[in-house]
Amino acid sequence: MQFWSHIRVLFLWNLAILASACSVNLVQGDNAIKEKSSSEQKSLFNKISLTLGNDTLWLAQGLLDEYNQAVPQEIYPSNKCKGSANIQAQVAQNAEASPWSIPLFVIPFWPVMPVDETWTYTLQVQILCDGVVAKQAEYKEEETIRAEIYGKLRSDLLNKASKDMHRKLVQRFAFELNYNYNADMGVRSDY
Repeated sequence: MQFWSHIRVLFLWNLAILASACSVNLVQGDNAIKEKSSSEQKSLFNKISLTLGNDTLWLAQGLLDEYNQAVPQEIYPSNKCKGSANIQAQVAQNAEASPWSIPLFVIPFWPVMPVDETWTYTLQVQILCDGVVAKQAEYKEEETIRAEIYGKLRSDLLNKASKDMHRKLVQRFAFELNYNYNADMGVRSDY
């Protein structure tokens, strides 16, 4: 009987590890920009919020540093300028629940759970220098996610999509701040 007790404990530990590894984190970046650490430079943005429905999260420090490093200090010095930014996140289901979802009610770790969603991040930025609005912009990034997976693979896919969307927003933000254009890079490429 003790053998089955050990098997049950091992099964529960594996189940707990599997469940904890399946979380989605929308506020983490890939920290691709590592020119200066946050302690070496003053930051323009103290915090950037990500709002999804009624929930508000704060971006992780590494991702916040990426947004701060996109701002050229010679044009917007942090001793004279302050910025505020907010990201509105929306998730829209593109398809109805499929018959593959039904076994989830019977088997909790059913290996197939289709996902067909469109994620939209809208970044609203305002930079004030000496109390005057120096830059105000809004960027929208959208990603369609289609997959037939569940568990850690699914959460990895969703985390990667979120990181890619943040990376694109940082690039578009940096492009507009470093070049004196009044149009978004995504809009300019259409001409």
